Amino acid sequence: MAGQKSRNNKKIWIARVAAAAILIAALLISLIWTDAINRKFGLVKTVEEKYDGLATQEVIELGGDLNVHFVDVGQGDACIIEFPDDRTMLIDAGDTHTKNKQNLLRYIEENINDAEGNDIEYFDFAVLTHPDSDHCGGMYDVLQKYPAKTFYRPSVYSRYKDGEAGDTFVDPATDILDRTQNNKNNIKTTLAYDNAIRAAYEGRVDGAASEVIVTNFLTNGRDAVISPEGLQESDPDYYTFTFFVSELTYTDNNNYSPVMLLEYQGKRFMLSGDAEKEAEANFVALAKKGEGNYAVFTEDFTVDVFKLGHHGSRTSSSEAFIETLTTQENRPNIKAIISCGEDNKYGHPHGEVIERLRSLGFTDQNMVRTDVNGSIAMSVRGTVDASGGTPVYELYMGAETVRRTAAAVGNDTIKLTWQEIVILGCIVIFIALIVYPAVQQARKSAKAAARGAGKKSNGRSRK
Repeated sequence: MAGQKSRNNKKIWIARVAAAAILIAALLISLIWTDAINRKFGLVKTVEEKYDGLATQEVIELGGDLNVHFVDVGQGDACIIEFPDDRTMLIDAGDTHTKNKQNLLRYIEENINDAEGNDIEYFDFAVLTHPDSDHCGGMYDVLQKYPAKTFYRPSVYSRYKDGEAGDTFVDPATDILDRTQNNKNNIKTTLAYDNAIRAAYEGRVDGAASEVIVTNFLTNGRDAVISPEGLQESDPDYYTFTFFVSELTYTDNNNYSPVMLLEYQGKRFMLSGDAEKEAEANFVALAKKGEGNYAVFTEDFTVDVFKLGHHGSRTSSSEAFIETLTTQENRPNIKAIISCGEDNKYGHPHGEVIERLRSLGFTDQNMVRTDVNGSIAMSVRGTVDASGGTPVYELYMGAETVRRTAAAVGNDTIKLTWQEIVILGCIVIFIALIVYPAVQQARKSAKAAARGAGKKSNGRSRK
C-alpha cells in the first residue's frame, strides 16, 4: 500500500513539473511578440517628447547646397541625395508594401525639385545596394515614374524565373555570371529584385532614344567615383561620391552592399546597405592597407554622418568598422542614422548596437531613427558673414518634431509591461505548482512523523 502511494505521488510530481515547464516555456516564447501584446492589451502608451532640433521641413527649406534625405519607408531603406550641381541620386527604395512605396513617391513629389524648383522627371543616378526586398521592393515603381540615367546594381545575377516559360526578361549582366554565388549554387533571387533590375534596364530618360546606363559594382563599378563634370577640387560645388566594393563573393547577399562615402566642403557622409561583419572586416583590412581610394582612411579620418548598416542589426556596425570611419574625439558630434520600421519584428535596432555606440562616444541626441523620428533631412549649407568673406559650411539635421517613447500604463503604484507580467507569471507558476505543493507535502510528512512518534511513545508508556 505504501509503495503504491509513493508511485502515485511520483506521477503527480512529474505531472506538476511538466505542467510548470510547459506553462513557463509558453510565457517565455510569448516574449517574441512583446511589442504586439503590449499594444493589443494597452500595456504601454506612447509618450511624445519635444525633439530638441530642427524639423525635417525646416532643413529642407534652408535650401542647402547638398541635401541628403533618409526617407521613412518602414522596415527598409531609401535615401535621396541632391548634389550641388543639381544632379540627384536614389539609393534603395524600401520594400514592396504599397503604403511604403506611396510614402516614398509622395516624398519625392513634395520635396525633390530641379534647379528651377520644378518636380524632377528622372534621377541622374540610382543605386541598388543588394537584392533584399526591403531595399529593392519599391525600385520598380519609382523607376517607372522617375527613370535613372545611370543605375548602379549589385553584382548578383537576377534569376527569379531564369528561363521559365513565358518570361521575356533575362538578366543582361552576363559579365558577373561566373562570379555570382547565387548562380553557382542555383539559388534564385526574389521577384522584387527581378522587377528592379528589369526596370533599370528598360528605363528611358530624356526621350525614348536615350537608354539608361547600367553598371555593376563588381566589374566596371568597382571603387567608382562620381564627381561634378568640368569642375576642379578647388571649385565650391565640387564633391565626390565613392563606392568601396569588395572583389570577394559571398553566400549572404547582404555582403554585396557597398560602403559609400559622400564628401562635400569638408563634410563626410558614410552610407551603407546591409553589409554584415564579414564584408565590414574586408573593408577594414583594405582601409588599413591604404591603397588607391582607400588611402583616405588615415588615423585622423572621420565622417560627420554615419548610417548604421542593416537597420542597426547586431550583425553590422562592428567596433572595428566604426573605428575605421570615426575618431574618438569627433564621435560625440557624429550623426548616427538608423533606418528601420516602428515595432519591426526583427527588433532593429538591436540594443547591443546602441550600447556599442554609446560606449564608443556617440550621444543619444545624435542617434536619429526613422521609426522614432520619421523622415530625416540633412543639408550642408555655406553662409557668409557680414564681412562677406569665405563661406562657412555647416551641417544641418532635421527630424520630425517629436520623438516617441514607450512607457508602461496602469495606476500610480502598479505599472507593468508584458515582459514584467511574464516574469511574475513564471514565478507564480513555479510557486503554485512546485514550491507550494512541496511545502504542503513536507508539512504532511512532518505531521505524519509526529503522529508516528506519539503512538510509539504511548505504546512504551503502556508497557
